[in-house]
Amino acid sequence: MSQYAFPGPNKTYRSHPNGPSFKPRYGRWYLPLVAAIGLGFAGYNYYNEVQVRREKMIREEEKRLAKNQQLMDAYGNKESLNDVQQALDAYHRA
Repeated sequence: MSQYAFPGPNKTYRSHPNGPSFKPRYGRWYLPLVAAIGLGFAGYNYYNEVQVRREKMIREEEKRLAKNQQLMDAYGNKESLNDVQQALDAYHRA
């Protein structure tokens, strides 16, 4: 029989010279921490994108209202054919 099959009474191996190690295990916190940081980053980017979209929509709405006001000013006086022609010219310019 081999000497390695059963160690017998004179053991030459030891688990650890000073007993078990009690080092803290940071590995179990790594994945949740990275996930929380990722979610925070995604939320921040989403919030910024919504703000940019909202500001863009407000600027477009202001442009649209200004154009509508300009057209309403052009169409304001429709007493004669000349006024209608000026209104059509203003509409094509805008």
